[in-house]
Amino acid sequence: MKRIMLIIGVFCSINLVIAQSLVVTGDTYFTGLPTDQITHHLDVKNIANKGITVVCQKTYLSTPSALPNWAGASYCFAGNCYSSSSTSPSSTALLSPGQTFSYANNDLEAFSGYYDPAETPGVTTVEYCFYDEINPSDNSCVIITYDVSSTSSLNEINKMMSDFYPNPAQEMVYVDYYLNKPAELIVMDILGNKVNEMNLSARGTQKLDVSDFAKGIYFGNLIVNNETVTIKKIIVR
Repeated sequence: MKRIMLIIGVFCSINLVIAQSLVVTGDTYFTGLPTDQITHHLDVKNIANKGITVVCQKTYLSTPSALPNWAGASYCFAGNCYSSSSTSPSSTALLSPGQTFSYANNDLEAFSGYYDPAETPGVTTVEYCFYDEINPSDNSCVIITYDVSSTSSLNEINKMMSDFYPNPAQEMVYVDYYLNKPAELIVMDILGNKVNEMNLSARGTQKLDVSDFAKGIYFGNLIVNNETVTIKKIIVR
């Protein structure tokens, strides 16, 4: 009996260790033109029963080779702002139990992200991690994608695949594929996990059953010749 209780105690301890106290929500995929700055916001909520001193840290995962050093992703958090070249931890902010830092609530500590493409087309991916200052392993990270295309590139992209419809959806979504060549459509969640994959052999309307998907935001990645050529958002309710 003691051995069983010990095993249960260890299991519960492991669960406590891996439980995450911070929940980060907000859009993670953005498109724009090389001349336009992209602005977005993330909400950070403390779901623990204790206050947490939160830190934010930015990490570049990919950038266009021609992007200038002074351009790229910058952000503001905890009342301070950080340049595109800054990858050091941010200043801290105390997040009380159940509290949310939100731009919609005009919170000074709220997160705002910015992307300056400096007239450089291409895709930039950036990871923002929010974590407990005294326990960095207690963290929540999101990957933000900035997809910047020239006007001509946007026109070409629109000739490859339509947006998903209806969107938001609950059971079935459709998408029109316009190319006369094989391709793959890989659907991923906001954490980058693959949830579905379809082979597209010819042009036409494709359907995707999302009835088993959890509510949230997903991204359909169209891959041609082993290269991602466009990404379309799906919202499941």
